[in-house]
Amino acid sequence: MSPTPAQSRRLRCPACGAEYEVAISRAACQCGSPLDLVSELQPLPPSLAGRPFGLARYAEAIALAPWALERAYLGAGMTPLLPMGQGAFVKCDFISPTGSFKDRGAAAVTAVALELGAVEVVVDSSGNAAAALAAHAVHAGLKATVVVPEGAPEAKLAQAQAYGAEIVSAPGPRERAAEVAKELSGRRGCYYAGHAFSPFFLEGTKSWAFEVFEQLGAVPGAVVMPVGNGSLLLGVFAGFAHLAATGAASRLPRLVAVQSEGCAPLAGRPALLTGHSLYTDGIAISKPVRMRAILDAIAATGGEVVVVSDAEVKDARLSLASSGLWVEPTAAAAWAGLPHLSDGQGPVVVNLGGAGFKRP
Repeated sequence: MSPTPAQSRRLRCPACGAEYEVAISRAACQCGSPLDLVSELQPLPPSLAGRPFGLARYAEAIALAPWALERAYLGAGMTPLLPMGQGAFVKCDFISPTGSFKDRGAAAVTAVALELGAVEVVVDSSGNAAAALAAHAVHAGLKATVVVPEGAPEAKLAQAQAYGAEIVSAPGPRERAAEVAKELSGRRGCYYAGHAFSPFFLEGTKSWAFEVFEQLGAVPGAVVMPVGNGSLLLGVFAGFAHLAATGAASRLPRLVAVQSEGCAPLAGRPALLTGHSLYTDGIAISKPVRMRAILDAIAATGGEVVVVSDAEVKDARLSLASSGLWVEPTAAAAWAGLPHLSDGQGPVVVNLGGAGFKRP
C-alpha cells in the first residue's frame, strides 16, 4: 500500500536545506525563504477512465488526502483545450468556478487546511487568488481572510466579499500584503494560504500539466503563460517533471513566461519608477518570492521569457474576443506573447487563466 500524504511528505528550504513537518504554523523557513514540498508519490495509472474530475483524479501524484480533496472540490479542473490553428491550442482556465486558474491552487490549500484541522485560512492577493480561496474556503466550511494591497481591482474584491471573506487592506506595495498576511495568520493561529509561498498551491496547479497530457495524448512542444509569482508555471513544471520521472513522458515542454514591459523582473527589467503596468496588474510582481525557482525551471526546459507591451495585450484581448473568448488583460498577455516565441514548434498550449469579467 502506498504511504499516506501525512507519512511521506515534508517541507524543505531550497535556500538553507532545513526541513520541517507540515503544520499550520509553518508558513516559511526560519531563514525567510518559501518552502518546497518533498513527497513520495506514485505513478499515475495508464488509464484514468471512470475517475471523477478534479484534483482527486490525480491522487497518486498529489500529496494530499483524497477525502480532503473531495471536500474542497468546487468544480476546478478539466477545462477545455481548444485548437486555434497552426499548432496552437488554448487552455480555457478562465471558465473555472471563480473565473481563474487560481481555483486549482485554492482547492489544494483548502484541502491541506482541512487535513491540519484549521478553521480559518489567510491569503494575500490582488484579486483572483482572493476570490478563489474565499469560495473554496466557504464551500469547505472554513473562514477566509484576504489581505489586499492598496488599489486592488474593486470587481475582484467584490467577488471575494460576496463569498463571505473578511477583507484587510495593507498600505504599501504588493509585497507588503504578504507580510501582513503572514503576521495575521501567526497571531490568529490559522493556516497561511498565500499562493506565492504555499507549496501546496503548486500541488493544485500541477493538475494543469496532467490534464494537458491527457487531452493532447502527448507532451506539448511548449506551454505559454503569463507569470507574476509563478504559481502556475512552477506547478506545471512539477507536473510534467512527475510524468517524466515516472516514465509516462519522455521529455518536458518548453516553458515560456510572458511578462509586461511595465514589470518584467524575469527579463531583468524592474518595475517602472512611476509604478506597475495597471493593465496587467495580475502579473505586476516586482520581486517574485520564488524567482530563482522560476528561472531555473525555464532554463531546465530550454524555455524563455517574453516581454509584451500594453498595446499588444489589448490587441490580443480583442483577437481572442473575436473568437468568442473573453479574458482579462493578464490572460491575454499570454496570447500576445505567442508571436514572440523563438521556437514555435508545436503543439503550443497557451493558458488563458482569467475571465473577462474580472476587468470588463
